Formats: sequence, structure tokens, C-alpha cells
Amino acid sequence: MKRGMLLGVLILFMILPLASASLQHGIIGYVQSAEDGTTSNGAIVTFTVSRNNVPYCTLTDIIGENGNSKQSNWYAQDLGNCEKDWIPGDVVYAEINRGSPITTVSYVLTSNGSDQMPSVKLNPPRISFWIMVLGMVIIVLFVEVLILLLIRRKKLKDENNLEKK
Repeated sequence: MKRGMLLGVLILFMILPLASASLQHGIIGYVQSAEDGTTSNGAIVTFTVSRNNVPYCTLTDIIGENGNSKQSNWYAQDLGNCEKDWIPGDVVYAEINRGSPITTVSYVLTSNGSDQMPSVKLNPPRISFWIMVLGMVIIVLFVEVLILLLIRRKKLKDENNLEKK
């Protein structure tokens, strides 16, 4: 009797890790730096897992060495961390935030042990409206000063020509 119970407990302990391992599902992705040189490393990735357009899990990671992937420009997450079990066909949406605008990518989960999201290029940060206005004001002032200097130079030249006559 004790042997049968011991054998049952032993089998249970052997099966439990396999059962929980079936819920694990790795999601990895690569994010290229933005065209302006802004690195994707350090950006926050927010994963939203949905079934039939109804979100049921949100997880996060950091791109790069400080995140789950431990690799530059890569992110990773285990959907086994979701409270609800995922199934093939669920959709993972990833929002990559390194300021504004946010870069997004999505992927339909498969039954493989892991899935790789499509690679994306980080969106460069937007120039704020006020910085753009300030730049335009500086350009207008520069052009006005240049015009005033040209007018003054012409006036001095005309005065010199009159004195010579």
C-alpha cells in the first residue's frame, strides 16, 4: 500500500513539470534602431494577448541586455506567465515604446514551442511642436537679419558712390 502511494506521488511529481511546461510559450522579437539612430535598447515592450479580439493578458519586457532576452535589440516573454492559458490562434500584440510614436507589431500564435514576432524598425521620436516653432522663428529671424545687413551694405555703398562724385 505504501509502495503504491509512494509510486503514485513519484509519478505525480514527474508529470506536474511536464503539464506546466506545456503552458510555456516563448515569444521573441527583434527591433532595429530608428532611422535617426535612436536605439531600441531600453524601450518598453507591452504584450497584449487576445482571443477573438478580447484581450486576456498583458505582459511587459525591456528590449536589450536589461530585458528577458539579454540580447541587444531583442525582446522575449513567456506566455506561461499569463493567468489564462493561451491557445494556438490567439493573437499577440506588441507595443514598443521609446517615446512617441509607439511602434506596433502583431502575431498569431502557433503550436510551436516558441514564436518569433515579425522584425520591425523603431519609429523615431517626433519633434515636438514647440521645438519646430522655435526652429522656424530662428530661421525667420536669421533671414531678416541677413536682409537688413544686405540693405545696410547697399546703402553704405550708395553713400560712398555719392561722395566720390
